[in-house]
Amino acid sequence: MKKLILLLTIVFFSSCSLFYNTSKYTTDDRKKLTIKKSIRLANKAINSIDFIQAKAKVSFRDNNKIKSNTITLRIDSDDKLWINSSLGAARVLIDTDSIRFYNKIEKNYFVSDYAYINSKLGFDVNFSILQDLILGILINEFKPSDFLIVSDKNYVFIDDNFVFNSKTVKYSVFIDPYTSAVKKQIFTFQDNLFEVLYNDHTKVNGQLIPTKIQFLNNGTESLLIDFKSVSSLEKINIPFRIPSNYKRIKL
Repeated sequence: MKKLILLLTIVFFSSCSLFYNTSKYTTDDRKKLTIKKSIRLANKAINSIDFIQAKAKVSFRDNNKIKSNTITLRIDSDDKLWINSSLGAARVLIDTDSIRFYNKIEKNYFVSDYAYINSKLGFDVNFSILQDLILGILINEFKPSDFLIVSDKNYVFIDDNFVFNSKTVKYSVFIDPYTSAVKKQIFTFQDNLFEVLYNDHTKVNGQLIPTKIQFLNNGTESLLIDFKSVSSLEKINIPFRIPSNYKRIKL
């Protein structure tokens, strides 16, 4: 799982419109959903926004030191994810079959496919999974019979036999009983525990989107993404061109 955190660190750190039709989403005056309805609604949740733009502050742990930066994130749904660091010093483009990055200060770049990530994690990670983790969407459906317990006022569902790339993973989720929002996704296999926590949500064009996301590796917070604005756009520009004189590097 450490390699996934490395990827996310590169994506979100390496170095516009504000809140169109968005509102802070709370549970005030809302009735609690049944266990069955909460997981049914969570299973049905998908990304229905074609183009998303967000500004975020990201912080990550590097050699026990916390480093922070500001990024602009653009998502072309199910196709491309683009990150621009502050002052445009570095850019990342993730599409359905590759990950590309270049640094204007260091004048270097790297290109990788998903095989690199999969070999380190031991299960398949693709664009769809990365997008779902960022947007707080379940990557696999749960049944009402997967309900385990109520914890931290959330409904907890667990699948002990979730299969990634022919390997069995324990997949657990915490669901808000009032909104059906995903509050936590946990993946456990061998001696690794990888958690994604969604502490706040906003509503954009009727879709719940997390605004504060924590990535934890074996209990230690490795990455925090704090969205300052999230927008739905009618179209989006994704500029990305690696200069010919940049040096290619390897991770």
